[in-house]
Amino acid sequence: MCTEFWVASHITGLFEINDQYTNSLEIGSRGAGLSIQRGVTTSIQESESPSVKVKFNGNLQPISNAIITLKVIDLLLSKKDQMNFCINHKFDVPLSSGFGASAAGALGTAFCINKYFNLGFSDLKLFQVAHEAEILTRSGLGDVIGLYQGGLEIRTKEGAPGYGKTIGMQKNDDWKIATISFGTLSTASVITNPKRRELINTASSKLIDSLIENPEFDLFIQYIAEFSRKVQLWSPQVQSLVDNLPPGVIGGQIMLGDGLLLFYHRKEELEEVAQMSNSIQPEEICEQTLLRLN
Repeated sequence: MCTEFWVASHITGLFEINDQYTNSLEIGSRGAGLSIQRGVTTSIQESESPSVKVKFNGNLQPISNAIITLKVIDLLLSKKDQMNFCINHKFDVPLSSGFGASAAGALGTAFCINKYFNLGFSDLKLFQVAHEAEILTRSGLGDVIGLYQGGLEIRTKEGAPGYGKTIGMQKNDDWKIATISFGTLSTASVITNPKRRELINTASSKLIDSLIENPEFDLFIQYIAEFSRKVQLWSPQVQSLVDNLPPGVIGGQIMLGDGLLLFYHRKEELEEVAQMSNSIQPEEICEQTLLRLN
């Protein structure tokens, strides 16, 4: 017997860290981002192993690579039930690169465990468990509630679904979206660094307030570019690409990853960017972010 769920990926464009609470469900980020059609497929099936096994794209992982998946399992199951099954994640997006792969994997795990063991938890509860696992492992702040909203979202209040709040963004133009990923950036290394935290929150607070008052996609694009230049978490490679984008193309750093979120109108514009980097991936906005496949 195999149970399988697909979860979209989520990309943050700008964010503000709010982790002053003792309750992990209240911790999170204000900010804005989008869910995309590329995602993570998670399955659970019986195994002969007396312990839990976790695989990425079919390859068995050490505990150090599977801490988020194992944290979800800990939050849902007693130790005596943690045996004789295997979780496998199939990733369509790069890991530790700002695509919310950990959040998607955490959600897929929560829904698989709930179904496989007939736990009977509500969807809201499972989203909260995934958020808590992200917070406890310092793997993310706002991706789970972003996926709960779906599409284009503004996180107006930090926290898990049911605690935080979101609104949608209006997209009235024919902007198209693409991503470029050059490598990884550790979320924990950023959100636990006092100087980077202060820089991020100072740069983002007024932008987020303005976006909440005027939830327009055009503003979102402008603010991503402005935020990226203010915080400068990017590598020289990403900065060089941003500095040399053709007219009509706007770019900002994927938060948090060594990559770029691109906005353009015409295919020719993307082809011009492709002359500078061949790793461009066109993206589609995803409204329905979670599906049961089996």
